[in-house]
Amino acid sequence: MILLTLPSSQTKKYQTYIFNTVLSITLLTSTVFKHPAYAADLSKQTQEIQQGILLFKNKKYSDAFSVLLPYAQQGNPRAQFTIGLLYDMGSIRHMDKNKAVEWYRKAAEQGLADAQYDMGVMFSKGEGIYKDLTEAKNWYLKAAKQKHGFAMFNLGVLYERGYGVTVNIPRAVEWYQKAIDKGVSQAAFNLAHLYYIGRADKKDLQLALKYYLQAAKQGHSGAQYYAAWMLEQGEGTNIDLEKAKSWYYEAALSGYKKAIWNYALLLKKDGKEQQSKFWLKRFKHN
Repeated sequence: MILLTLPSSQTKKYQTYIFNTVLSITLLTSTVFKHPAYAADLSKQTQEIQQGILLFKNKKYSDAFSVLLPYAQQGNPRAQFTIGLLYDMGSIRHMDKNKAVEWYRKAAEQGLADAQYDMGVMFSKGEGIYKDLTEAKNWYLKAAKQKHGFAMFNLGVLYERGYGVTVNIPRAVEWYQKAIDKGVSQAAFNLAHLYYIGRADKKDLQLALKYYLQAAKQGHSGAQYYAAWMLEQGEGTNIDLEKAKSWYYEAALSGYKKAIWNYALLLKKDGKEQQSKFWLKRFKHN
């Protein structure tokens, strides 16, 4: 059973989460400015930054860059963060990790949790800056204090693996649980594994199954496979082959090879030879 590693800032799949939650832009402003002309100008800025982020979401990266760069240069943290993403992902002109870090830092120092998290990722990976897991931890902590789920998850990984810190499983469990509360399926998967092998307080197969199922319901294919295995074997619960087959199927749809094999075997046991052959063929070509 393989634990998840720190999410790569290059992959950025998790950025879907970020950009589904940031369409309401909060500018750093003072209540001193009450003049109607200033308020109108501020409203225009807000709308244009929202437009830039929507362009990013729609993969119109050059247009997003053109809209957001002036506001990033003026100091808007969300614009700075998005410009950092564009450089990080290589979505404009060329990939430039150094410039990505430069813009992430500007936004992070203004307290933007997403940027603080990505600063942690860059330090973790040594991308655009020297690798420093202690610095990574510090940035993750800043983001975690603002309830950033992926930062909480990465802190759990650091403490579980001893990356830049002394291994501390109780603290890893604590951070995983906080990340789970924020909906991070990888955290539920990692916590399930700790209970499965007995690295948490104790070996607890019921809790392991609980967290595997929690991650499985969020679409985590590895968790779907392990939940199915436990249901098939009766680990932490009564044997339930129908539920096991159901979770194997979900994981198999994602291309999880072990799940494909086990699902095919259960189909064969049910006398469904043609369906079994279909999945065995898929197993060989996966």
